[in-house]
Amino acid sequence: MKPLHQMNNLERAYLLARLFPDELKALTEFFKKEAELFISNIEQVFNEWTEQHISADQWFNFIDNFQRRYSRNGTRLYRNKRTFRDQLFDGYDALFTIHSVIHYTYQEQCSQELKHAIYMLFGSQKLINIKLEQTR
Repeated sequence: MKPLHQMNNLERAYLLARLFPDELKALTEFFKKEAELFISNIEQVFNEWTEQHISADQWFNFIDNFQRRYSRNGTRLYRNKRTFRDQLFDGYDALFTIHSVIHYTYQEQCSQELKHAIYMLFGSQKLINIKLEQTR
C-alpha cells in the first residue's frame, strides 16, 4: 500500500470502502440527502457563497453529476467498492462527495472509528461552510 500522502482521492475512497463496507449504504444515502439539501436551499447557497476557488454554479454542477451517477448506478454505489470509488470520487466531482463524507462525521450515526478514518483520509474541514436548514 502507498503512503497516505501519495494516495489520490480514488485510492483513499477505495481504502475507506474496504475498511468500512457496511457503512457504504449509509454514506451513499447521506450523500443523496446532502445533494437534496443543497438543491432545496439553492437561493441561500448563492447568497451566502464565499468559496474563492470554485463558484456556486460549479458546485451545483458537481451535485447534478452526483445525482446522475446516483440514478444511473443505484445500489451498485454501495454494493460494489470499485463503483463507489469510481463514480463518487473521481475528478473535480469528488469535491462534493468529499465535502459530504466529512459532513457525515458530524452525524450521530457516524461511529468514532469511521470518523477517525475519514479525518485521516480526507481531512476534517468541510469545503463549504453554509449552515443549511433541513426542510420537512
